[in-house]
Amino acid sequence: MNASGHILSLRSAIPMKAESLVEPGVPKRGLFTEIRRSRLFFLLVVLATAASIALMAGTSMAEDSAAETVAFVRQGNIWIAKVDGTGQRRLTDIGDCGGPALSADARQVAFFCRTEKDLYPDTGFGQIYLIEAADGKPRRMKFDGILAAEHPGFSPDGKSLVFVGLSEVRNEGEKDETRVYATMSVSIADLKTGSTLNVLRHPGTMLDAGYIYSNPSFSPDGRLILWQESGSDVSGGFALADLKGKTLFRFPPEAEDSTPHWNPSLAPDGQTVLCYSPATSEGSDDTIHLVDRKTGRLVHVTTGASPAFVRSGTAIVFERWVNRWSEKASSNLWILELKPGAIPKQIIADASEPAGAALKPGNSTGPIEVLSSRKASQKGSNR
Repeated sequence: MNASGHILSLRSAIPMKAESLVEPGVPKRGLFTEIRRSRLFFLLVVLATAASIALMAGTSMAEDSAAETVAFVRQGNIWIAKVDGTGQRRLTDIGDCGGPALSADARQVAFFCRTEKDLYPDTGFGQIYLIEAADGKPRRMKFDGILAAEHPGFSPDGKSLVFVGLSEVRNEGEKDETRVYATMSVSIADLKTGSTLNVLRHPGTMLDAGYIYSNPSFSPDGRLILWQESGSDVSGGFALADLKGKTLFRFPPEAEDSTPHWNPSLAPDGQTVLCYSPATSEGSDDTIHLVDRKTGRLVHVTTGASPAFVRSGTAIVFERWVNRWSEKASSNLWILELKPGAIPKQIIADASEPAGAALKPGNSTGPIEVLSSRKASQKGSNR
C-alpha cells in the first residue's frame, strides 16, 4: 500500500468533527501529527493484545505440561517424568519415602518419609516433605498440633495440603503387650503458615487395629474431600465430605459390604470417583473402577492398582504388578485413555504409586463417556 493510501485509511478512522473538539486558542495539530498519534495508539493496542495472547498461551502451555506430568516412587525415592515415560528424573535420595502428590502446576511435589525412628516404629507413620520439582531440596513440613503425617494431597490452588495426621500419641501396656493409641485426623494445612484445620477427627484410635483414615484428596473445586476408610486391612470403602466434616457420599453404600475400594479421587466433572479394589488372594487381580457418586453406579475399567488422573482427567496412570505374590515382585506404570476401546500401554518400568497433577474443575467427559458406554459392574477387562 502506498503512502497516500495509508494516510487515507487512517484519516478515515478519525471522526469527521474531530477538529471541532480542539479548544479555542490551542493550535490545531497537523495531519501528520494526528497520523503519528493514531499509529502509536494502534501499535500500543497491538502490543497489549499480543502480550495478552502470549500470557494466555503461556498459561495454557503450563497447564498442558502439568497434565502430562506424573510423579512416582522407585526404590524408596520420589521421581518425576512425562506420562509417556520420557524425562525420568529422581527428586530425592532419602529412601523409605512414598505417597507423592503433585501440585496443579506440577511445580511442587509433596510426599512422606518414614525416617524418624523415634516415632515411626510405634505409629507406622512418618513426616510430610515438600520439594520444588525443578531443582529443590526436600524440606520437612511442620503443622500445628500434628506429630506425624502421611498421604498428602494438594488443593487445586496449591496453597494447602490435605493429609492424614496423628496427634496425642500414647502407649499403654508393657514390652510385647504395648499398644499404641493416637488421635487420627484428616486435616488441611496452610502451606505458608502451617495452621491446621481438622476436618475429621477420631480420638483414641488403636493403631495396631487399623487406620481409620487413609489417602485423602481434594475435589477439583477444593470444596470437598474424599478419603479411604479402614486403610490398613483388606476392607472398607471410601467417603466424600464437605470441609466441615459432613459426609455426603459413601461407597459401598451398604454398611455390611466390606469390599475394599481404595485411593479415591474425584474427576474434573465433580461426579465421577476413580478408585481400585486390591487383590486379596493369588487367584485375584487388582481392579480399577469408576463410581458415579450421584447414582452409586460402578464400572470396571481395567486391572491395576493405585490409579491417578492425568491429562486433565481424560486418562489414568496406574501400577500393575509382576510376580505379585513372590519375592521377585515388582510393578510397572501403565497409562489408559478413558474412552471406549482404549488399550493400556506400559510407560515406566520399576515404579509404583503414581500421582498426576491436582485437578481443577473442567468439562472433561472422559470418565462420563466410559461410564455411559459400559454396563454397571461390568466384569470384562481392558488388558
